[in-house]
Amino acid sequence: MSVQLFLGIIAAGFVILLVFLIPLILHAKKTLMSLGNFINTTQESLSPLLSELKISVERLNRITEDIEDSTKNVQHLAKTIGETGELVDELNNFIKKTGLSFSIKTASLGIGIKTALATLAKGIIKKGGNADEQ
Repeated sequence: MSVQLFLGIIAAGFVILLVFLIPLILHAKKTLMSLGNFINTTQESLSPLLSELKISVERLNRITEDIEDSTKNVQHLAKTIGETGELVDELNNFIKKTGLSFSIKTASLGIGIKTALATLAKGIIKKGGNADEQ
């Protein structure tokens, strides 16, 4: 009798277990279905957003490339301006040296011409005075 009683207890426990498990399984099924619906809804909502995000990232990459190109152009321009400044400075120094030399030469020529004219005038005046005496 103890085997029958033992089997009866096991059967009763199994029935009690099934009574508690069936609602739990049904509730888990509803939860999984709700989760599946949530995932589908989320996927449908995210698809357009992901497409827009991809387009935005592509635009941002193009803008970044344009900025890099512009930065390179500005760097090149700044380098060129620096080189031009150096050339202007060298030209300015050359002109100062050449201009100073030209000014000295011009002043010397002017003094030479003035002295020559003064000497010529004195000579003409002397000859003119000597011519009256003869």
